[in-house]
Amino acid sequence: MNSEQELTMWDESRAPGWFARISLEEYQKLASLGYSPEQLAMYYDVRLDEFLFYFSLLHSPLKYYYDRGQLVQQAKEAIVMTDAAATGENVTQAQRLDKMRRAVEFKNHVNNVFFDDLDV
Repeated sequence: MNSEQELTMWDESRAPGWFARISLEEYQKLASLGYSPEQLAMYYDVRLDEFLFYFSLLHSPLKYYYDRGQLVQQAKEAIVMTDAAATGENVTQAQRLDKMRRAVEFKNHVNNVFFDDLDV
């Protein structure tokens, strides 16, 4: 492993001591509630610069569970909106669902343009 990979990729054997006290299930739930990485560092009483360093590493479980928490919550909300929109009982839900679909599609296109070639 070269020195560049050592600085940019998560290595379980070099995980910081504070990582063991983070319940990934709780962490994921906090992310689903919309807390920022900065707020999570404060919640877990970790120095911000150190937390963000480990959060930004390739294949970081901190980043993965943060993104997964947000995705799971958005998906749950989308499923509820889809069900309500499909029955025709709530026009507002159908409009919200359409708006959410466009936002997700836009984000996916941006990620494809900027990050498609990265092997992460």
